[in-house]
Amino acid sequence: MSGSVLFSLNNEGLKKRDRNLFFTQIIVRGEFSFDVIYEGSDKNASIDRNEIASIVSERREEFDRRFEYTFGLGGKGFSEEQIEMARDALSSLIGGIGYFHGSGLVSKDAKPEYNQNQAISDPELSKPYSLFATTPSRPFFPRGFLWDEGFHQLVLGQWDSCLSMDIIRSWIGTMDENGWIAREQILGEEARSKVPEEFQVQYPNFANPPTLLFAVEKIAEVYRSQSLTKVADSFVELEGEDDGHKLGSADDDDSKRLDTTDDVMAELSEYASKLLDYFQKTQIGSNKASQLNEGSTSAMRGYRWRGRTPDHTLTSGIDDYPRARPPSTSELHVDLFAWVTYMVSLNAKLPLPVTANSSSESGSREAERVSEMEAQLEEHLVALDKLHWNSDKNMYCDVTFQMRDDYDELEDDDDSAYERVFVCHKGYVSIFPLLLGLVPPESEKLGHILDMIEDPDELWSDYGLRSLSKLDEYYGKDENYWRGPIWLNINYLVLSSLRRNYFSIEGPYQQQVQRIYTKLRENLITNVFAQYQSSRFFWEQYNPETGEGQRTHPFTGWTTLIVPIMAEQY
Repeated sequence: MSGSVLFSLNNEGLKKRDRNLFFTQIIVRGEFSFDVIYEGSDKNASIDRNEIASIVSERREEFDRRFEYTFGLGGKGFSEEQIEMARDALSSLIGGIGYFHGSGLVSKDAKPEYNQNQAISDPELSKPYSLFATTPSRPFFPRGFLWDEGFHQLVLGQWDSCLSMDIIRSWIGTMDENGWIAREQILGEEARSKVPEEFQVQYPNFANPPTLLFAVEKIAEVYRSQSLTKVADSFVELEGEDDGHKLGSADDDDSKRLDTTDDVMAELSEYASKLLDYFQKTQIGSNKASQLNEGSTSAMRGYRWRGRTPDHTLTSGIDDYPRARPPSTSELHVDLFAWVTYMVSLNAKLPLPVTANSSSESGSREAERVSEMEAQLEEHLVALDKLHWNSDKNMYCDVTFQMRDDYDELEDDDDSAYERVFVCHKGYVSIFPLLLGLVPPESEKLGHILDMIEDPDELWSDYGLRSLSKLDEYYGKDENYWRGPIWLNINYLVLSSLRRNYFSIEGPYQQQVQRIYTKLRENLITNVFAQYQSSRFFWEQYNPETGEGQRTHPFTGWTTLIVPIMAEQY
């Protein structure tokens, strides 16, 4: 067969038949190889089959050189085998990018909660739309997930900021007028055929962690620190530059790169503002909490994930993590409060840029907006501690409200009918204020959280931090999805927060922070590498007792965060 043309398709023939998809089957015995060659109209651009191996080798060398420039793993002393794992992780993440088009099944009405029985209209197919997204696992989760995407862009944004921005813009483009984005993008009949019916409908009151703001925050940091014309240029130091050529984009044409810095920041600021407004309107808690303190602010109402069931809070992203039992509309969720506080903090840093065409009046309004956000931030930080810190257990907890046993409806005021009950489960949810940098470096609360993290009877393991304390009554029980297994995305947030917010700040806990950061990073890298070596897979999660990879594989979504962990790029 060597050198033979077994099958060819003539472009003119394809046009006449109005076809663009053909299947070819080759049946062989023994070892074999074959080339698929595309010939364009420009004969000068054609590739000789004998040159393919040489071209592939050159491209691989270019990739490896750019990878080292971007992440610097060789310079950090990693072995070639470890660097190969990291390159495979990045390559697989990029290979999971897809373009999806179709209609989603969407309800116009908010889904009733718990035992509420109000009728809602039947869900309808949306108008067809497109999404450019990175998938968590191409064979098992071949669609866009909002909660995952923000973590994906923490890796991709380091490699190619322009490509990452295209994906971020595509997601923002799906936002409705109220600031809602469907948390799971199940577009088209084929996509729906792979999803259980009960999970297909997207409800407008179902939020999801706003992880895309991590990428927005990175861009904003560059915007504040550098006065450059192009956002793409400002990512040079993140992406690398080689022989005078920008490595962040395959196309050097400025018209195909990012818009001017001010335009991008205005676009991202609008997104962040609408998202915050959506959360504060749709995920607000009950007014029972505000009765705890006279003259309390709106932040004292707290926040509650919609979409709760007795065993799951899918909208939180941490599906089966223990919450209040039974569910009720009086619950307040500490992880959601932390997310909203983080959003307020970010909005305070994202003033809409004042351009040459901006009026002094608009600049004044913007100053007022920033002042308002800073005041909101202070209110939220105070309310976070007042609502969710349990001083008896020295931890942040969810909260619910129940009627007092001694309440007398004839004698007592209605405002005093309910009392707060802490719902405390040590694990990922309870450390969210640390993950998002909301705990002051000098606070005793930080010390208590660090002690919990470092305790092998609680969250610490030789392979990473457990999702739920080993001492919790629900540890390893039932579905056991987020009840003990180790997840790379949350471990990344721990490392990122320790490094960015506490590592270099002198204080009573600096040495403990540095010790935890160093050992946790080492444990994660060692175990992910060991599991990759033994299976050649990246896994959805890792066993807290043995370190073995488990559940979905290959899982080259947020598990590829091992790359910036190795590079210490947070």
